[in-house]
Formats: sequence, C-alpha cells, structure tokens
Amino acid sequence: MTGVQQIDSSVDAAMPAALLPTRFGPLPFQPGQIWTAETPLPGFESLQRFGLISLQTERPFVWLQSLDDAAVSFLLVQAAHFGLRFARLPADAMPLVMVLLPEQAGQALRAHRQAPLLFDAQTGTLSQLIVEAADVEGDGVFAPQVAVELPVGFSQRVLALG
Repeated sequence: MTGVQQIDSSVDAAMPAALLPTRFGPLPFQPGQIWTAETPLPGFESLQRFGLISLQTERPFVWLQSLDDAAVSFLLVQAAHFGLRFARLPADAMPLVMVLLPEQAGQALRAHRQAPLLFDAQTGTLSQLIVEAADVEGDGVFAPQVAVELPVGFSQRVLALG
C-alpha cells in the first residue's frame, strides 16, 4: 500500500489525543483511532482521514466522520444487520455499509448494497469496494442481529461515546 501511513499501535497509548472537529463538536481522537483511506471515496477525493464514532444510543450503527471536513459524515453498520453477504471478499472481512435513511415516515432503513467499506484494524486503513449486483446476496432491509463478531483490534480503533 503506497501512500498510506502505517500506524504503530504500540505507541498510541503514549501519544496524546488530538481534539478534532466533528459533526458532534470537537472530539478527542487517539492516533490509533484515525483511519486513512487507501484510495479516496468516490465524490470525496480530498478527504483522507476518518474516525469511527460509536454513540451508545445509536448502536449497532457507527458514524464514519471525516477528520478533514467536519461537515462530512456517513452512518454505517455491519452488512450482516441488513442481511447482506458479498462474494469475493476475504473470509475474515467485516464489510460495513452506508445506511440510507427513509425519505418518508414508515419506510424501512436500507443500505447501499453495492459499495461496502472494508476496515483493516492492523493498518488503520479503509477502502470502499464497488461490486456488481450479482455479487451481493440479501435485500438490504434492516434486520438487526443479536451479535456480530468484530475483527481483532477493531473496537480499540473506534471512539466510543456515552
């Protein structure tokens, strides 16, 4: 991965948190909680640094917050909560999908089925895949799962609030 700064999580605890602007106001991110886009997200080419924010009242959803532009954030959740499975992903991948909010009251939450995000907790990088409709199983309607296992090291890289 050229152009992506590797994060050594062994020194993160000794480094102070940086107070960064977000849609929720300034928040303290540890260096190990900052994710770098391997390639720019389509339509957001100037944004490279992101943080994942978990709010107690909104779980299992998390916010993907741009740390380069506080006005840009996306609501994400593990694809399993929408019954989605993707062909041609590594077996240990945990795809997250962008949530599409209903346009009218009474409509179901839906997910963007063809553009999952993959997070690598070892390197602190994220990437968005664009997949063909034939490579996605499931209808993308929200059906929360009791428990979805997180990859090793993932939860330490999420800023958990309240």
